[in-house]
Amino acid sequence: MESSGEKPLPRLSASVKVVNPKIYQATKHVEPRVSNLVIVAIDENGSPIEGCHVSYDCKFGVIDPHSYKTTDGNGLALASYYSHRTGKEAIKIKVEKEGFTPAEALAEVEVVETATLLKITNAPNKGEIFINGQKVGEGKAELVVTTPGIYVVSWGNLDGYEPPSPMKLYINPNFSVEPMSVEGKYVPIEEKREYVEVSVFVCITFDDASGIPNPVPDAPVFLSDGQSGVADKSGLAKFRVKANSGPLKIRAKHPNLYEYYQEAEVNIGTKDVHVNLDFGIFFGGEAVVGLEL
Repeated sequence: MESSGEKPLPRLSASVKVVNPKIYQATKHVEPRVSNLVIVAIDENGSPIEGCHVSYDCKFGVIDPHSYKTTDGNGLALASYYSHRTGKEAIKIKVEKEGFTPAEALAEVEVVETATLLKITNAPNKGEIFINGQKVGEGKAELVVTTPGIYVVSWGNLDGYEPPSPMKLYINPNFSVEPMSVEGKYVPIEEKREYVEVSVFVCITFDDASGIPNPVPDAPVFLSDGQSGVADKSGLAKFRVKANSGPLKIRAKHPNLYEYYQEAEVNIGTKDVHVNLDFGIFFGGEAVVGLEL
């Protein structure tokens, strides 16, 4: 005798691939800030299913309204996710089509806080290190910066050496998470230096809330002694300059603004020099800030 039961509906299967599973908050200016989701709907034979309705459910983030609501001819649906808050998100995706049993998939995304790693290394590998007057290490130190601000690095005394002078750093993790490296050179008192290091931090002020400049990577930097270089991803360009060579002009060009320059002049003696070259006068920031190291 034949069974009178209904034939079960064919099953849908759904899978999801997450591009950029770890992102920064959408309110920051550091990439990536968006996770892209690639959803695939297939039948029991592995064939793509077109026209499936796709719905999304998340706790604190946002699915971009332009995300696919139905699968295309390849069984694909593309979606974008972002969030103004940090945390771990589990995005529930439901795929439905008449004549099939529904299917679900889960996309996991972590929204992390922006942070800039400041690494300080002494030569030789000893001597106290202070940031904004607070001791953070000896010989070397690291600080994870999450708040935009001015961070003054200073060094303690070391017998037989002349310590570096304080260095004023602008760090804005809202705009850059590139690590920033600083070297504190203790010079033996009896040593006669032939060369000193000139480090140029090229920056611009876009952050109206904090007023702290952010780095300008790839900015060409020119010295009046004929040297030239390009700022790295952290905004720094470093040069070796003859000690006691007197006034040195430094000029930086913004890589994206036509013929837009900023200049500074420093006196080269026997100490390393750190110069903050800020294009920010155009945007309300300081024109030039230099601090000898």
